[in-house]
Amino acid sequence: MSKLRLIAVPVLAAAMGLASAATANAATATITKAEYDKIKLGVSTATMHSVAGRGACKLLSSSTVGGMTLKSYECKGNKAYSSANFSFTNNKLDLRMQVLLDGGTSNGRMTKAKYTKITIGKTITQMKEIAGTGTCVRTGQSEMKGYRTSTYECEQASTGGSAIFLFENGKLDMRSQYGLR
Repeated sequence: MSKLRLIAVPVLAAAMGLASAATANAATATITKAEYDKIKLGVSTATMHSVAGRGACKLLSSSTVGGMTLKSYECKGNKAYSSANFSFTNNKLDLRMQVLLDGGTSNGRMTKAKYTKITIGKTITQMKEIAGTGTCVRTGQSEMKGYRTSTYECEQASTGGSAIFLFENGKLDMRSQYGLR
């Protein structure tokens, strides 16, 4: 499995509703989407804490391997079931992920016909043009040294159906649907 797939799978799983709820002892401080967007690859842990606010991000793991220090942080999001994760190597951010920080909801207008037209290789803009404004919402994203992934969910209110699209560097790489008519 490629590194990209390794970071994309958690985002896709969360978009499909498999993300766990925050634990009872989670921090009371939270991170917003605007704060997440300010935490760019290459920044230090101090910058992350400064931007996210005191207590929003908790250390998940820390280790030293071959002279490299690795640290991972999880930040509670300000939306229901949302979160952000940051991984640092030698105090420099090299992986960031967020799930459900956008907080949007689909207008429920996805159809099987629209899904069929959104084929592998299409761009995010093309997906939005085919599906219609407000139909697809971003549920997660990740970024790591030249790789960007975004996950979108598009609902069909009349059947309870849904489509999920995973984009790699702006191009559709994987898609799935259930219950669309």
